[in-house]
Amino acid sequence: MSYLKPLYITLLLLICGIESFGQRYNFEQYDIKDGLVQSQVTGITQDKQRKLWIATLGGLSCFNGNQFINLGKTDGLSSNFILSLALDQQINLLIGTERGLSSYKGGSFHNYKGTNDWVDRINTSISGIVYGISGKNIFKLNGQKAERLSITGDTSEIVTTLKTDHKRQIWATVFQHGLYYLEGDKWHQKLRYEELGNLIITDLMVDRRSKDKIWFLTTTGVFVFKNGQVKQAYADIIKKATAINQDERGNIWLGTNRGAWYISEHQTIHFNAKNGFTDNVVNQIFRDAENNIWLGTDGSGIFKFNSKNYVTFDESQGLQNSIVMSIINGPDPDEMWLGTYDGIYAHKNNQIKRINIPSESEDTKRINFLFKDSSRKIWVGTVGGGLWIYSKGTFKRVDEGNRSIASNAILEDRHQNIWISTNLGCFMVSTKAGTIERISRNFETSLLEIGNNLMITGTQNGAYLIRNKKDIKPLNFKPLAGSNILSMLKHGSHVLFGTADNGLIIWNFITGKIKQLSTKDGLFSDHIYSLLLDEKGIIWTGTGRGINKLRAKDFSIMTNTNENVPLVECNQNSIFENKGKIWIGTTKGVVVYDNNAESAQQNKPYVSINSASILAQNKKGNQNNLQVTYKAHELNKRIKLAYNHNHLNINFTGIYLTNPKGIQYKYRLIGLDDKYSHPNSNSSVNYTALPPGEYTFQVKAVTASGISSANTASFHFEITPPYYQTTVFKLLIVAIIILLILLSVYIIINLNERKRKLRLKIKLEEQFKIRKQTAEDFHDDLGNKLTRISVLSEVLSSMTDEKDLEKRSIIQKIKTNVNELYTGTKDILWSLDPKHDTLRELLIHITEFGYEMFNDTPIHFEEETDMNNSDRRLSLELGRNILMIFKEGINNALKYSNADHVNFTAKMNEDILEIVLTDNGTGFNLESPKSGHGINNMQIRANRIKGNLNITSNPNGTTITLSVKF
Repeated sequence: MSYLKPLYITLLLLICGIESFGQRYNFEQYDIKDGLVQSQVTGITQDKQRKLWIATLGGLSCFNGNQFINLGKTDGLSSNFILSLALDQQINLLIGTERGLSSYKGGSFHNYKGTNDWVDRINTSISGIVYGISGKNIFKLNGQKAERLSITGDTSEIVTTLKTDHKRQIWATVFQHGLYYLEGDKWHQKLRYEELGNLIITDLMVDRRSKDKIWFLTTTGVFVFKNGQVKQAYADIIKKATAINQDERGNIWLGTNRGAWYISEHQTIHFNAKNGFTDNVVNQIFRDAENNIWLGTDGSGIFKFNSKNYVTFDESQGLQNSIVMSIINGPDPDEMWLGTYDGIYAHKNNQIKRINIPSESEDTKRINFLFKDSSRKIWVGTVGGGLWIYSKGTFKRVDEGNRSIASNAILEDRHQNIWISTNLGCFMVSTKAGTIERISRNFETSLLEIGNNLMITGTQNGAYLIRNKKDIKPLNFKPLAGSNILSMLKHGSHVLFGTADNGLIIWNFITGKIKQLSTKDGLFSDHIYSLLLDEKGIIWTGTGRGINKLRAKDFSIMTNTNENVPLVECNQNSIFENKGKIWIGTTKGVVVYDNNAESAQQNKPYVSINSASILAQNKKGNQNNLQVTYKAHELNKRIKLAYNHNHLNINFTGIYLTNPKGIQYKYRLIGLDDKYSHPNSNSSVNYTALPPGEYTFQVKAVTASGISSANTASFHFEITPPYYQTTVFKLLIVAIIILLILLSVYIIINLNERKRKLRLKIKLEEQFKIRKQTAEDFHDDLGNKLTRISVLSEVLSSMTDEKDLEKRSIIQKIKTNVNELYTGTKDILWSLDPKHDTLRELLIHITEFGYEMFNDTPIHFEEETDMNNSDRRLSLELGRNILMIFKEGINNALKYSNADHVNFTAKMNEDILEIVLTDNGTGFNLESPKSGHGINNMQIRANRIKGNLNITSNPNGTTITLSVKF
């Protein structure tokens, strides 16, 4: 509603019209217009996810607070004519119909065998066993079959009702037998039929507050068992009751054939069509997990009772216009006057009557302000209808009949002067002098006295301080300057300004400090029309979208503990306190809060995940078609998704039946972001292009007052990486890289080796040529010269006298040395010749040398060589040193061994060449200086070729063993 209510209210009515609540108490109705499958409700229950299940004579409805899901025979139910509902321990919904018992879980129905008759009064005991009534007999579920039982042993017994108490103990009444309860597997009688007064009991309830107190609904009224006696209750008001339940405070709710009754220690209320309920039969009364009371009716659907803490008076209770502009105490005790745009109405003893102002002008009915002064006179300010005073039963007009004046606010100062703010300025009426004085000419909207001769007037363009009625100065501090002031309140040294656009401005007129509250801080709206400080120190703030409460000590916004507070548009300066009740004028009647009522318990919502839809990503990275949708029951286990199925749409529902429209959600995806999102009203969330990894989605429901849900709904899923991102693939790539590196190294080493071998081959070939050429040259040159020396020595010997022995001896030595030199050069020439660089040639050469040395001697020389691979080539150094070692050994055996037998053997043991030279001589002393030089040379040669030379000598002979690794 516009803040220019005094001038533009008529235009607003033409544009917006009037909408009536049409109820006094606060019920919310749900019927077929809201989605209920049928309006004849026979049963209500609630599952663990807080969803309401509603049985009707036309099918089954599931309600989450915002929408209905309807099921019936076409979905597999045996019949749409449902009589009873219950839940078992496996969370199966059990449904009693005219054609037997059915159950519903996971989207499908199951119809039990053996229950083809109507099934009613289904209950689940504390042990989890399901009991019910079928064909006037009690049964229990045994597996997939219904088993008929007998309570009394009488095969013809008639069970009239079956009920569980708050401890889930089973109670039953049997016609002409009495009241029974189940303990373990046995039935025990609580009351005999005679003790019940021969009553036919249709329903019962064990009182949860009073021990050993039981309520009975019968065909003749309501009866109570207490202190060992059964007595009728409320016989004067209730002839027959059809349903019963007890709320969280222990108050009794009774359904009847004509509305419902609320019974507490202090009051009894009959809810019917006149005060917001219905006159139809109430078949079921149910208290949900949030302690809301639901009433199932026969023809009007279901009703939820919101709160008894407030009531509404509107056109349905006698007001002819629902726009209530002002509220005051009337002239009579317990009478409240309501100023509307259709005149004044008085409320007294729950009745509303019109108070007529003696004027034919229609503008006189447009009441804008009511004020009761210290002399108990009532001042009536209108919009163009004048300023009136009511005193001693009569009205009197006190202005000059100016039709253009609209009175917006009236106030009495401490000097008993009446101040009036109007669209033409501020006026002061001196009741003592009987005069009217104009103080200012601004468009005045509100008034406030803050001290002696200190008055603040609110205008459309800020606030003004009036000192001594003449000194008028604007309050030029931000954000007050230029604001449209709608209401004001003084509390201590603070002044609160309700504005039309800047929320609530709090000014400390001593320190000058400013505090501002707006929708960002929790206000329902930035339009503050009314302010009131109640007796409890609470500041009531009437806004354009509801009522906020502030703590007066620190001006903090109180969390709304009563989630059922209606969304109302408060009118300007229209909040009034009277005897602990707060009266608030709105655009849809007057709302009366019981400020002394107990605060509602802060219940927590419940949240569940409905589904998770998986979408794929195409090669271009864009979202593709839907792949799969996981339902709620499929989300209990970890889900594995392919790397390209990384687009998720998660749908969830928070159930808060107390205030379903105020539910919000905060969620997070652990693995992507560990922080919860800010609360918002979206019931689904999209995640796109999620990288591979493990994730946990969590969501909480949050109420309008910031209360988080009792649970956190979650599910786990994993997006597997593509094969090229898996650990195995990465290890394989690393292995391949290592293998490639090793292969590269191997190839490089092999190439280098090949190059080395090639260079070595070339080098060897060059050496081969050089050695061959050297051997040939050495043989030709040195051989010729040695032959020439030998010939010349022969010539010289022939020319020398035979008697000249000395000369002939010298010539003989020359010949001998020449021969020895020739023999030595033969070994050198043999070694230099490359064709002898094989093991075979070496062994043959050593053998030939042995035969040559021992030829013409008494020493017998034998050789034995077993060579499978005797064509293996030897290096020049290896062959030369082996040859010289064994030539020295053969030479020593010939000269010093005194042997008559020498044996030379050679064999290959894998890659070890073993050559042995043995004799059967007298041996020699290895430590002898004579033998040291030759043996040392042999050892040096063996070390040079990295061979192992072992020489053993004893009187039985000498053995020389050489081992060389090829």
